[in-house]
Amino acid sequence: MYRNFRITAPVLTAFAGLALITGCTASPAPAPPETGTPESMAASPTDSSASAAPGGSGAAITLNRGDEHRITEANTSITITCSGGGDINVQANGTSVKTSGQCEDIDIRGNDNSVSGEDAESLDIDGNNNEANLMNVPEIDVDGAENTVGVEETRDIDVEGENNSVTYASGDPLVETTGANSVSAR
Repeated sequence: MYRNFRITAPVLTAFAGLALITGCTASPAPAPPETGTPESMAASPTDSSASAAPGGSGAAITLNRGDEHRITEANTSITITCSGGGDINVQANGTSVKTSGQCEDIDIRGNDNSVSGEDAESLDIDGNNNEANLMNVPEIDVDGAENTVGVEETRDIDVEGENNSVTYASGDPLVETTGANSVSAR
């Protein structure tokens, strides 16, 4: 019996060591898959990952500060409520976006898009034939051609390209332009 114990102990020790090396440990159960439709799932304030627009026109999205929503489907209409923040990235053509609330950054990368609504901390347009009509946007940056921006109030406007138009109702913005563009108070 003494002899069997001497052989069994090293063998059991070797198996235990091998199990630890290969990762044979108890692991937590996998997280259940998310349920619901993209329209009904709102990102949490701590979720800083980007979400893509759900398919089809008429989608409604809610964003919180730190959230980002990317719109990649062309020729759609989307309504976005910014609850104290949220970034909107339009990376498509022919998209119509209606915002409400205070958004963080609105970036338009494409052509023939329109954005209308309330406030944003900044508006950045890089494309052609885009239109934006918003309330209070402290920083505006427009690159491209034939873009039209109308805001109630702003403090910094930077326009590069050809035949872009930016109008504002109030504020005394710092204006920088390159190319044949129009920046004026209404």
